[in-house]
Amino acid sequence: MKTKEKETFRNMSEGEIKASIKDLEKKLFQLKFKKASSPLENPIEIRLIRRKIAFLKTLISQRKKAVSAK
Repeated sequence: MKTKEKETFRNMSEGEIKASIKDLEKKLFQLKFKKASSPLENPIEIRLIRRKIAFLKTLISQRKKAVSAK
């Protein structure tokens, strides 16, 4: 994931992050479904989406920890 993209995600509100996670999970499901029926043009896209989801979930948990630490 590019640095600019990470900064964009960091500047999002929690609601926007959750919406992005939902969209990415939907896209991941569709890609996995396509992969089962026929080969994908870019199979690495599945890995990239999984990593974006993990990064966004990490941001949410870090923010919750920061708020509870105060």
